[in-house]
Amino acid sequence: MPLDTTTRMLAPFLDRLTDEELDAIPYGVVRLDKSGQVLSCNQAEADNAGLTGRPLGRHFFTEVYPSANVPEFHDRVMEGVQHGRLDATFGFTFSCDIMPRRVLVRAYYAGRTDSVWLFFAKPDGSPFDLSPAQTPSIRPTPSHGIDLRTTRVA
Repeated sequence: MPLDTTTRMLAPFLDRLTDEELDAIPYGVVRLDKSGQVLSCNQAEADNAGLTGRPLGRHFFTEVYPSANVPEFHDRVMEGVQHGRLDATFGFTFSCDIMPRRVLVRAYYAGRTDSVWLFFAKPDGSPFDLSPAQTPSIRPTPSHGIDLRTTRVA
């Protein structure tokens, strides 16, 4: 499901989601107060950003993601908070120690709680992989004289 559709469906319920429910979302999710302090962060975002633990209580733009402290990200979000309405989707590249991290960002202002929800997806809007795909190595083997590789008619 694309990022835009996911946030539209979640919007009425965002403020009521538990940490476990946030962790079940395959997109990076961060909730900020109106000053930019991190109130919530799901495990997908912590993992994909290479964070050690959840940055709760830390300032998003200066402590957690200082590369987002630029007009195209910071000012866009803070102007939305100031005007009491924000629903924007934009691409952004975080500068990271190892290599840049390109994402699609969906920023949404929740007026009821005066907070901002940030959703992060792959650049094409698809969700992050929550865990490495582990495909078991299963080989069909004959059992009791029956060759499972051949077509059988019942």
